[in-house]
Amino acid sequence: MTRPFVLDSTQLWVHLSRLPLVASGRSLHRAALQALTRGRLEEAWTLFERGAARYRAQLQIEPLARLRVHQLIARVRAGLSHHEESALALEVDRRLARLERIESLEPPFELVDARRLLATWQSSPMAAPESPTDRIEGRAAA
Repeated sequence: MTRPFVLDSTQLWVHLSRLPLVASGRSLHRAALQALTRGRLEEAWTLFERGAARYRAQLQIEPLARLRVHQLIARVRAGLSHHEESALALEVDRRLARLERIESLEPPFELVDARRLLATWQSSPMAAPESPTDRIEGRAAA
């Protein structure tokens, strides 16, 4: 059974993520997903990047790959042009097809079969961005 997400403030996680011994890659990844579900795209992006740095430092390749898929999903949902959105959506599908499991897009972000997310990610709800400046369209997720 998965424990509930205790520290629910994504802003708190942004600050905690600066302390290397406090926040794990997994915690930052989940905090980024929480920010994404609330439409806080800039916070989500910051948390995704810090989570990725932790995963890389600990050589956690599969969790890093899952995080990068979520990051691409965030970019697709950030209000890109139709052409950019289509190209990124194809990349999300391609990467999901290579994974076995991935965190769901809804709390509590449990691991699910990647094929299930592949079939549903484009129809999963997400809050609208909180502000017009809360866009991540110019950033790359590799």
